[in-house]
Amino acid sequence: MDKKDIRSIITCFFENNFPKELILKFQFWFSKQENKDLKDEILNELWEKETAEANELTIYGLEEMGRRIEKRSACLSLPQRILRIAGIFLLPVAGSLLTYWLMNNPDDKSVTAHNTQMVEYIVPDGEMQQVTLPDGSEIWLNAGSMLLYSGDFSGPTRTLFLNGEATFNVIKDPERPFIVKTQYMQVQALGTTFNVKSYNNTSLTEVTLEEGLVRVDVNGKVTVSEVIYPDEQFVYDHRYATTSKYRIDAELVAKWREGYLVFQDATFEDIIHTIERRFKVIVNYDIRRYGGGTFSIKYMPYENVEQVLTILETLNPGLKWTKENDIITIK
Repeated sequence: MDKKDIRSIITCFFENNFPKELILKFQFWFSKQENKDLKDEILNELWEKETAEANELTIYGLEEMGRRIEKRSACLSLPQRILRIAGIFLLPVAGSLLTYWLMNNPDDKSVTAHNTQMVEYIVPDGEMQQVTLPDGSEIWLNAGSMLLYSGDFSGPTRTLFLNGEATFNVIKDPERPFIVKTQYMQVQALGTTFNVKSYNNTSLTEVTLEEGLVRVDVNGKVTVSEVIYPDEQFVYDHRYATTSKYRIDAELVAKWREGYLVFQDATFEDIIHTIERRFKVIVNYDIRRYGGGTFSIKYMPYENVEQVLTILETLNPGLKWTKENDIITIK
């Protein structure tokens, strides 16, 4: 691929000319070491030409991105030429942690992404999708999720990579363990039904077991291995390097498949992210004002975003919101 082609691809992405369904393909290509010097050269040229200036929201966004990739100090000291296009750069490629991990983790031998044809499912915000794997296992993917696996699904393990939320109903095959990998966690099951929630814009990775038995391995700031039993939920918070295990109604957790929104001791931030994915909206709010505290709420499938926000308003004295098209502002 020559410089002209690479420039065209990168420019289209930064100009938001990629449909969401192609973003994952861009992330794979962008993350590879192939033509790395040319990619860097073109990025530098685009940065130098960009005249947009960073504002307070840009800086806040960079801080959030820094927390997500655990390099906050590096983000805060970015050169001015990068800050000039930070508003453009804070696109899905900035948050594609799963992709970067998959492409650059030298210890992972379960897939060789450079020479294996990958199958990917990308579920846009506001939608859900059911997937049947080659072995007959069934998966429900929630809004804003990405799922990847080797096209022939062969090998000693059935390994998938998830960014988002999914419920897995696994066909038993003792000879080929079923493994779900997220950025910080690996979940292994022989035959079972379980839910995994691991969005890259939140600090929590959650595994909830409905039936069967799974083993959870965390490889982050802490190294933990736990066996999870039915109606248990295992939670890893990579921001604070903590793990927890709770007794929980697993069927209630998976109610999102039927259109319910169920929050059990959820943070305000988690609720907002879920609302954005479910209703395809953007919610602007001050996390410093509404951070802290947890909420337990259940929304019915027929409730729209206005009804959801009205109920949230009653739980937060002083909260007011306005909606213009797909932009919601909480004051």
